[in-house]
Formats: sequence, structure tokens, C-alpha cells
Amino acid sequence: MKKRATRTEAEPVFRLDLVRRLLREMFEGRWAGGDRLVETELAERFGVSRTPVREAISELASVGLVEVRPNCGAVMRPFGPRQIEDIYDVRGLLEGEATRLACNGVDAREVKHLIGTFEELLAERKRDDDWSRRAWAVDRAMHELLAATCGNRRLAEEIARYGRFAQVIREVVGNRSHAQEDAIRAHLEILKALAAKRPEAAAEAMRKHVRQAAQAALDVLAPKFSTTSPPA
Repeated sequence: MKKRATRTEAEPVFRLDLVRRLLREMFEGRWAGGDRLVETELAERFGVSRTPVREAISELASVGLVEVRPNCGAVMRPFGPRQIEDIYDVRGLLEGEATRLACNGVDAREVKHLIGTFEELLAERKRDDDWSRRAWAVDRAMHELLAATCGNRRLAEEIARYGRFAQVIREVVGNRSHAQEDAIRAHLEILKALAAKRPEAAAEAMRKHVRQAAQAALDVLAPKFSTTSPPA
């Protein structure tokens, strides 16, 4: 008989889930700058203890989305298109460097397999939800592969942190086949540079891909915020 996870054992999962939920609410414009994040209220709303709430707030604070003020607690910082751009700018720098570092260490067979999978997806005519799920799964697998083989654990951890933001943004934006097709073509450019052992070209292709992803996200998310982006 399987042992059920206790609340303490499950809290790492709760923390990541809370980060995702709070990010989603931010990207949907449900939090305004200056709003307080009260641990007890959030713990009650999400049905968890205060520990994962505190850890989720700490993670959001570590990337500048939340400010912890003395005698006041956690406060949401102003958030809008400018902050989304900043997130993607950092992600582009991180993933570009990871791609460059991974170029000589990544398994050529895995690169070849990913190229084949992406090309098969592009060749399919039916662009339904199943196609979209498979496309995003391969997308994530490629990014995770490069982070895992870059040889820098700290860099990989930061990529995972910013990758959570990108994943939530993707969920909010929804599945748009033309954006996914553009992403697949961008991934093929990255992978072919990796296959040719051209680290700088692969890194630049990754940075360009992240810039394109940022623009695709902003096209959908920017109208959810006021026309004037909050200060940095």
C-alpha cells in the first residue's frame, strides 16, 4: 500500500504550484502594485500551510516581482508589459549562454532526434489541441536538455526559475498554432547550429527565439494592463 504524502512532504510541490498560481494571477492583471500578499490569507485560500506560501513569496521576491518591506510584509511590485519584457530579457541571456556552453557536450543523437521530431510536427496538417500539446512537450524537452548539459548547475537552476514564468505566460496566452509554428522553426535553427558545432550561432538563435516569444506574449498580454507600463 502506498504511503500518502504528508503536508510537509508535499510542500515543495505546493510551493511550485503556488508560484504558478500567483504568476498566473499577475499575468491576468488580478494583482496591482502595492497589493499586500498576506501569508495567512493566501494559505487559507489555497488550502496549504504558511510555509509553502512564504517560500513562494520568497521566490517571487528573488526575481523582483514582490518586495518584502519591514513592518509591512510582502507587497506586489507594479507589474505590466515592461516587467514581462524584463523577464524575457533575462531568460534570453541565460538560455543563450546555456546553449553556447552545451554545444560541445550535448548528445548528437538527441539533437538529431529533436530535429526529426520538430520537422514531423511541421509536416502535419492538423493543428489541433493534441498537436499543440506535443509541440510544447518537445519544446520543453529541448530547453531542459540544453540546461541540463550546459555544465553549470547554478545557470540551470536560474533557467528553471525563469522557465516557470514562461510556462505560466504560455498557459495564459493559450495555444496559437502560428506562434507554435514560428517557435518550431526557431528551435530547428538552434538545433541545426548545435549539430554543426557552431556555439555562437546557436546562442544567437536562442536569444532571437526568446525575443520572438516575448513579442508573441506581449501581443496578447499587453492589452490586459494599462497603456502605461508601471515603473521598473
